[in-house]
Amino acid sequence: MRKISLTLIGVLVGLALCFVYFSYFSISSAQKFARNQWEYCSINSVYSFSPIKDKLNRIYGMVEICYLQASGCKRSEVKQELDYGEYLQDRGISENFNSRKEASLKASEIAFQKAMSQLGNEGWEIVNEPNIKYQFVDIDDYNKFENKSFLFVREDSKAIYFKRLKSQ
Repeated sequence: MRKISLTLIGVLVGLALCFVYFSYFSISSAQKFARNQWEYCSINSVYSFSPIKDKLNRIYGMVEICYLQASGCKRSEVKQELDYGEYLQDRGISENFNSRKEASLKASEIAFQKAMSQLGNEGWEIVNEPNIKYQFVDIDDYNKFENKSFLFVREDSKAIYFKRLKSQ
């Protein structure tokens, strides 16, 4: 009788230990899962002012970054200013529509590089392959509207998405 009761107590203690062991580790794995939450952002557009209208000596390239939140998109803009006179002088070319267009694209490219570097320094990792076209916007429309996103055509262009672990 004593052997049976000791065996029964041993089995019950073993079952209790198994229950505690599995419940402890399932809670901790759920907690680990809850800690790995991500936040996302995207580069929606890379653009410059239309070379037809913008005849100033300063050429601007801009990049729109959208930080995705539950309430919507929190927009940020990275700008690059390029001195058009210096651009012409450095390359030894004359002022015309094509050189202004090339300078606008160069300013956009530098702004894109700055935005990528900024996001990388902030811990963002790129998620998809970049496929974004540099665009031109009318300077009057740019100054008229707060939300710039509807100024862009997304036929062949895709946003570039980033993610990073949320900091606790």
